[in-house]
Amino acid sequence: MFIEAVILGIIIGLVRNGSIRNISMTKIRGWFLIVLAFLIQIFLMIMPNISIVKIYGRYFYVASLALIILTLLINLNKKGMWIILIGAIFNFIVIFMNDFKMPISLEGLKLAGLQNMIDGIKSGDIINYMPLNEVGNWTKHLGKYIVIPKPYPMAKVISVGDVLISLGIIMLVQGEMLKSYLTTRGRMIRVGYRPKL
Repeated sequence: MFIEAVILGIIIGLVRNGSIRNISMTKIRGWFLIVLAFLIQIFLMIMPNISIVKIYGRYFYVASLALIILTLLINLNKKGMWIILIGAIFNFIVIFMNDFKMPISLEGLKLAGLQNMIDGIKSGDIINYMPLNEVGNWTKHLGKYIVIPKPYPMAKVISVGDVLISLGIIMLVQGEMLKSYLTTRGRMIRVGYRPKL
């Protein structure tokens, strides 16, 4: 969903006469924290059976989400960051209140053709998800139950938080593309957003 949001943001930016080169000029404070967060999540996915992951994996996952939220907090001056932050907090809340796991609809996964993920959740190999029908409180409404089924090539099940994050990413990308920059001898000076009607 987030990759598609970046692509859609670029398309909107181009339609609005934005510059794709501006994306490379975007400055994200604390970007290395996001890299670290994704490295942690990748480690948890590819090494689910080692002892440290089985014992502490859920805490590592929550720590990775906290790093992402921290990065968002220090970049709130950028367009779309508030929406991304709200979506990330929604996801963080539902995970925190459900034994550090994200509730996800197994029926939705089946519709999306993600049987391997269903098997992994049931076997315990995928430690950061739990079946949505096991959630008995209001947080189930923040879980992953919105299905994007096949024939969409990247079928998935997403949450309300994911939707907000995606909207924020679209705003961020096209917003950065619409900024005006002046360059002088190796230095870049940001002027601001170009007004668009």
